[in-house]
Amino acid sequence: MALTVAMLAAAVYFLFLDSGAPRDPWDVVLALAVPSGVVWVLLRVGLTPYVQWGGGRLTICNPFVRYSAPLSRVRLLGRSQKGGALSIEGLGQATPWALTRSLFDGPRANEARRALRHAVLQAHETDEHVDPTVKRTLRIGWSDILLLPFLAACVWAFLPANGR
Repeated sequence: MALTVAMLAAAVYFLFLDSGAPRDPWDVVLALAVPSGVVWVLLRVGLTPYVQWGGGRLTICNPFVRYSAPLSRVRLLGRSQKGGALSIEGLGQATPWALTRSLFDGPRANEARRALRHAVLQAHETDEHVDPTVKRTLRIGWSDILLLPFLAACVWAFLPANGR
């Protein structure tokens, strides 16, 4: 996050303090394109993915796709039912982004993976009144607005030379 703040501070410095006011809107767009793109990636990949289960239902929120299914329709894949990927009946394979193994994993991450495995294995015994629908939806949120300066910079890059 410090890197993002540093990039935004550099953009503001170059826009307003170094050479006065921006000459045209493209100066602002180009100066904000990289910081906003980096913030979007940090939010989408690092902060917002989650895995949630309870009440007989599993929700996996990966960077681009959200899965939701009853625990009774989920099967564990991998090494003798200890792998990280899940098979969701009607959707196929889903890997919970938030529970993938990392160099920085600690006891809490291992405990969360273990708790999810136990919840999936025990779901068939406690299958109660759970909504049977299985969903896969594309994630679209407020943070996608941060892509606009980056996309505008891409448009600017392909404008004819006399339009710059």
